[in-house]
Amino acid sequence: MNMNRVMAIAEKDFKEFMRNMMLLTMPILPILMAVLFTASPMPEQFKPSIGATILGMCFVGVVSIGMMTMMAEENEKHTLRGLINSPASMLDIIFGKSLVVLLMLIISVIASCSLLKYNPVSDWKTALSIILLTIFFLFLGVMVGLIIKTVSQTSLYSLPIVFIFAMSPNYINMGFDKDSVLMKANEYTPMVQHLRLAETGDFKHLMSIGVWLIACIIVTAFLFKKNAID
Repeated sequence: MNMNRVMAIAEKDFKEFMRNMMLLTMPILPILMAVLFTASPMPEQFKPSIGATILGMCFVGVVSIGMMTMMAEENEKHTLRGLINSPASMLDIIFGKSLVVLLMLIISVIASCSLLKYNPVSDWKTALSIILLTIFFLFLGVMVGLIIKTVSQTSLYSLPIVFIFAMSPNYINMGFDKDSVLMKANEYTPMVQHLRLAETGDFKHLMSIGVWLIACIIVTAFLFKKNAID
């Protein structure tokens, strides 16, 4: 990884990030949700799933949607192919573009979790889970961003990502039939797996998150190559 190329990409995207009001407001959304949850009575048994939902909103709202928007912007301006075919590697591009969103993610997670008094890291397994989730949502945003042709399409793709990945822990408290196919599938989503890992400490939940990550990296690498020759 070439740090000069990484910093050049990061500097360019930081300027664009600061000019984009949608990207600037996304880190605030999980904090506002945390304020709303703290302002209303919340049973103690719901606190872990609510905390995981807010954490998921941080990942999706700040990291995935942020990366998705920046990649879609490159596509819309017809600069994406040139960037991919430049001397910068896939990791140079992703790491350079991710520096800004990762900084915003840290601010958003600390602020929202502090308001909820929710600690997402209880041991080394949950700490590793947070790292894997960060990388997963990063690659998820890049993956979808490589598919999107215009920035205006990001809102259309953002909604299913929010409902499938960010809100998944909250469905546990909504009275759905736990034996239904959808709820059984929901149990395998990354944020629910993080919640189960915190509850049980079972290593299989960490492995499940790892599988999601590997699959996302493989698809992203394929799309990078496809965009380079398309």
